Amino acid sequence: MIRRMLQIWIAGWVVAIFLPSVIIAFLGLSQEAAPIASGFDKLPWTTWVVADEVGPFAKLSMGALLLAALLLIVRSRATQMPGLFLAGLTSGSLSVLIPIALLPDRFSRGFGIGLTGERFDPVTLPIYLLGGAAAGLVCAIGLRHPMRHRS
Repeated sequence: MIRRMLQIWIAGWVVAIFLPSVIIAFLGLSQEAAPIASGFDKLPWTTWVVADEVGPFAKLSMGALLLAALLLIVRSRATQMPGLFLAGLTSGSLSVLIPIALLPDRFSRGFGIGLTGERFDPVTLPIYLLGGAAAGLVCAIGLRHPMRHRS
């Protein structure tokens, strides 16, 4: 059970970091990323660079909040749709929104205010919320559909 929970959490955390990074890289919103006009073949590398630029405090705070939310969902025994998916969407979005709102700019390198200079930048905020919501859905789907072990 613990192994399964860790797998679900890590999958959600990866989505929370890399989905916004691929969109930011595609749109060229980071100083680390040239606009994609330079070619799609550079998108995977540019995505990695954008994700790597996100500071450790931002990554760890998102991960910790996502884990706490995941544990609360499991503890609440919410296993029925749509409640499980709604809980996933909400918790994933909050796990991204809270660090955007509370992390000081010196700890937000490459994320939120550390990327744009604005805490709730109207261009990047929807991208981050999409990543958080998708991360929460990944967690909800993982909880809804047990992983099968190969024998």
